[in-house]
Amino acid sequence: MFKKIVLFLLFCPFLTWAKDYQFKLHVKNLPSDSRPLLLRVYNGDLFVLDSVPAVNGEDITFHIPEDTRPGVLRAVLGLAPGYSSMMMPPQPVALNLIFNRENIEISTDYQNPQDGAVVLVSTENKLYFDFIKSDLVFYSKLGLLEQVVQNYPEEDEFYQRALAHYLKLQNEREKFIEKTAKSNTKTLASRIIKALKMPVLPGKLLPEERDSLFNLQYLSQVEFNDTNLLYTNVYTDRIFRFIQMYMKQTATPRENEANCIRALDRLVPMLDVNPVIQQHILQFLIKGFETMGMEEVLAHISSNYLQQCGSNSDIIKQRLEAYSRMAVGQKVPDFTLNDAQGQPFNLYDDISPYTLILFWHTQCGHCQMLMKTLPDLSQEEFFSKHQVRIVGVSVDENREDWEKFSETYPLDWVNTYTEGSFRSQVAADYNLFATPTMFLIDSDHNIISKPLTLEELKNSIGQLK
Repeated sequence: MFKKIVLFLLFCPFLTWAKDYQFKLHVKNLPSDSRPLLLRVYNGDLFVLDSVPAVNGEDITFHIPEDTRPGVLRAVLGLAPGYSSMMMPPQPVALNLIFNRENIEISTDYQNPQDGAVVLVSTENKLYFDFIKSDLVFYSKLGLLEQVVQNYPEEDEFYQRALAHYLKLQNEREKFIEKTAKSNTKTLASRIIKALKMPVLPGKLLPEERDSLFNLQYLSQVEFNDTNLLYTNVYTDRIFRFIQMYMKQTATPRENEANCIRALDRLVPMLDVNPVIQQHILQFLIKGFETMGMEEVLAHISSNYLQQCGSNSDIIKQRLEAYSRMAVGQKVPDFTLNDAQGQPFNLYDDISPYTLILFWHTQCGHCQMLMKTLPDLSQEEFFSKHQVRIVGVSVDENREDWEKFSETYPLDWVNTYTEGSFRSQVAADYNLFATPTMFLIDSDHNIISKPLTLEELKNSIGQLK
């Protein structure tokens, strides 16, 4: 009998050697209806790793496939306490951790999973969470000292002591990070920690000087040469924050697009050290700028950095080239569509000093707000005074919705409809993804501006000669 068991194990090695790693999570106050997920991070995206974990009360066991690349994982436990369906977007209750081919066991509280985490098993996560907790104390101290060095009288002796401690605290953090990296070279946690270095700032600076110096040195602390960090949120979080530094709440959308282009032109040359990382970071940025509707930024990427997106990224190149084709200064494509009276209208045949092409949809809330305002501007002779003709193109799914709206809409315009909505040829030619979308063009059908708001539209037309 013993020999049979030995032979069975020899010929079925997968029963003894092939294994998944386990992530055991003990969650105090875990809701009974919780449906936890384990996600893996890759270049700013999240992918499901284990969606059907074993749940026993407040104990969760996730299985991590043996071939999973080392990186950052995210355990999503549910939605934040007090969440209602009116909140947009829903806030997840989540815990970020490091996986590097080892079993993991962590205890935490559903009310505060990240800060309340206690690592029971995992060399990587003990190192990582110990650093995160010490960093919270560091930033708490630094924030208090920063108030002193910015506002306390310089001639006071206490100010000098506070300033010295302010600089000492920053330098101690830098030294600790370097020491951690050197003494734990085989860990992923040490590489993540090293990428969290921050600029060391002098004490007495004006807020504008402080922001400028911080922005200037912020990315110089990061070495963009570790492809393993693509499986973490280190690069993407850092770059997102860098871009945010350039955007201003008081700026117009166009001004912020110009700010983002400035940020890009500083960032992209820093990625030259590793073509693989450069390609992936550009893809991450493209996706983000598409989400924000920053077409001028995307056109800039197409004109200046398209080749750096990777030779195998044909879909991305096509999208970028479409943004470039529809950038300011380019000629818009021709189209022929029937108007509300059933008569064909050809864009190129129409001879007007200026034309506003407006893509809209009857169910679009922003379109409805814009459409209410256009008749008032027309009555004030705003468009006629500047020799602007309006050509509307409805992208409604149902023709009847467009026809019903058109029956009572009081505007002197060319009112057309395209079959196929966003799947139509016109929508494809104009790289249309959302409504309202506006193109202000001249008599040669070249794009003068692409206003995003009513105010931008009025400013663009107001500047016409």
